[in-house]
Amino acid sequence: MTASLVSIAHTTSRIIDAQRAQFAADAAALNCVLIDSTSAQQTAQQIATQNHGELLELDSLRGWCAVVVKSHAVARRAVAVSSSGVDLPTLQR
Repeated sequence: MTASLVSIAHTTSRIIDAQRAQFAADAAALNCVLIDSTSAQQTAQQIATQNHGELLELDSLRGWCAVVVKSHAVARRAVAVSSSGVDLPTLQR
């Protein structure tokens, strides 16, 4: 019984970590496409930290940005693109 409870708690913790990491990666990638590249790194780090994670990677080109965020042992990646400067950026899956 105790092993089952520990397993459920561990699984729940990993799910929450995955959701936090994905949310932070999504938000940072979208933000990166919207702002200039000089402040993208700092802003992405702030977003990751606010979501109990750490920024592992940020790659950006004009209109494209890929971000990897890790929360505890779970890392998630998000890629955002914008075809022109006036449209809303979208996440690629």
